[in-house]
Amino acid sequence: MTRHWTRPRADPAAPHAGRPAPPSETVSSAIPAARRGKESTMDREGRLTVTAGGSSAIDRTNGRPGIGRHGIVLRWSVWLLVAASWVSGAIFAAYILAFFGGVALKGSGHRWNEALPGLHDAGSLLTTVAIGAHFIAGGVLLVLGPIQLIGRVRRAAPALHRGLGRAYVVSAGVAGLGGLVFIAGKGTIGGPLMDVGFGLYGGLMVACAAMVYGHARRGDHERHRAWAIRLFALTIGSWLYRMEYGLWSVLFGSLGRGAGFSGWFDAVMVFFFYVPNLVIAETFIRVGRKEYGLAVDLATAALLLAAAIFVTVATSIFTTSIWGPRMVSAFN
Repeated sequence: MTRHWTRPRADPAAPHAGRPAPPSETVSSAIPAARRGKESTMDREGRLTVTAGGSSAIDRTNGRPGIGRHGIVLRWSVWLLVAASWVSGAIFAAYILAFFGGVALKGSGHRWNEALPGLHDAGSLLTTVAIGAHFIAGGVLLVLGPIQLIGRVRRAAPALHRGLGRAYVVSAGVAGLGGLVFIAGKGTIGGPLMDVGFGLYGGLMVACAAMVYGHARRGDHERHRAWAIRLFALTIGSWLYRMEYGLWSVLFGSLGRGAGFSGWFDAVMVFFFYVPNLVIAETFIRVGRKEYGLAVDLATAALLLAAAIFVTVATSIFTTSIWGPRMVSAFN
């Protein structure tokens, strides 16, 4: 049976009496703004469909909007990127905890400098503890981050989400502040430009963590989610930094790299390991709020899929060539 959902007009002398209601007066509980030339039908299963010219334009079942093929592609590209990032981040977190934690427990903290010169300094306890806390907290962030972004977990176990969220926010604060203390106490190996780039990164991480927590406390779930996505984009930065350097070395050798991180590629990397992440995160947040159409959805899906492929390939290279061997060496 076909029904035209139009607002009843009690006054026959109303301005539109005797002729079809204009689009602004068409009402549907499931379709906020039906247009002229479209009508709603409801079958026995409660399936409400808006048709235009005999073809289905919007399909809502049980109050949920239908998803076109491009929407499915976008959703799967998001899941692929999250899954690839989670697996890679978990491997990197295991490497951090096993290598940096393992050699420290054995009293061989000086081996931290095998990963990056100048990290461990027996004569500067504060900066050594700060960078150690930065690494350990970073490992926690890489494991917990993807879990916090899974909608089903948030809905099925809100208490777990809140508990892990507190741990995640605290870890982000510790990681950011630990890096800032290290930079203030010793400076980075790359000099002033790296100090600025890495210092901005640490400051943004602390600020995002504060925003995530603040919006959660106020019950503003939309802003909380947006800032959580931004924080996640930042927390994977230190992991991406290593993968991007390693991938560049495999593809281009020492091109653009100089002693003491003085090359043009080194200069680019002090910002590149987190700024593009924020751009991707912001794109995802804004596309998720509005319907931008097929072209934008597919472009976003392509960007996310390319990122997932990069993460997968880079993780494979690093696990076999660097992370795996160092984890094994920590226990030898």
